[in-house]
Amino acid sequence: MKFLTHIASWAVVFIMPALIFISEGNQRFEEALYRSLASLPFLMFLFYSYYYWLIDKLWFKKRYILFILVAVTLILCVSYSKYELFSYFELHKRKHKMPPFHAFVYFDFLSNLLPVVFAMAIRYAQRNFSLEIAQKEVQAQKLQADLTQLRYQLQPHFFFNALNNIYSLIAFDPQKAQESVHSLSKLMRHFMQNSDQKQISLAEEVDFLQQYISLMQLRLTDKTTVQVDFPKQVPQLTIAPLLFISLVENAFKHGVSATAATTLSFSLKVEGNTVIFRSENTKIPTQESLYSSGTGIDNLKKRLTLLYPERHQYTIEEKEGKYIAQLTIDN
Repeated sequence: MKFLTHIASWAVVFIMPALIFISEGNQRFEEALYRSLASLPFLMFLFYSYYYWLIDKLWFKKRYILFILVAVTLILCVSYSKYELFSYFELHKRKHKMPPFHAFVYFDFLSNLLPVVFAMAIRYAQRNFSLEIAQKEVQAQKLQADLTQLRYQLQPHFFFNALNNIYSLIAFDPQKAQESVHSLSKLMRHFMQNSDQKQISLAEEVDFLQQYISLMQLRLTDKTTVQVDFPKQVPQLTIAPLLFISLVENAFKHGVSATAATTLSFSLKVEGNTVIFRSENTKIPTQESLYSSGTGIDNLKKRLTLLYPERHQYTIEEKEGKYIAQLTIDN
């Protein structure tokens, strides 16, 4: 395809000068055609000399003075060679007299600049395109590296919290602690299988959340009520893994009291391609705002910025004695 493009371009260069004289009769047309044909090898020589060598070796390496000297020298050599060639043929045809050398070189110098200008324009366009592609590749690699770092940061944070909960069960309910270890192993399997995936099914993410909530409920007393409203039939959507778990963790960490009655509520609904996850928990007066800082929430915000730029909304509000966090994602 590239070869055919070059052939077509040179065909246009060859025929265009002759078409200017087509209205002046066959003789002028044939003469212009002959001059185009004779000039074509010289123009091709100039174009490809700059396209494949001089621009990269001199201009792009900022050796501008040397580039200009070489350019002028080459163009003058080409003009002189064309003048000698045309003089030879005109002498044998004896139809036209060649113009003075300085006049010929003046006009021919300008025409010989065209392949140089075209070569530079094309190489600049190619270079800018290559740089743009390279920048996009670097940005993609950086994005992937950032996401990998955030995933590795999330994993120990998650397991540290889960192990803390199991540890608190061992002293007063060994049976529940044993069940917790079994549940945690299932969660670990989900982490290992899906944390490196760019997308997983929404159904898998919902199942993971349900397992985690069940695990956390094992250590709760009757004073805490947990409400879960997830769809029974999850739509066939995909989503980045482990986006909602930080909201659930925070609700259990900051919304449970050993002495006061509290309520935790988690819901997920799908509207078209939009996924809305909502977490609510009772505000405990002695605690600070639970969503102001923390590894899990900071991690979540960074991942959302990288994965869903301009396609997510994360809101936090305090209303009627509750902390409410809502994450909306547009797929």
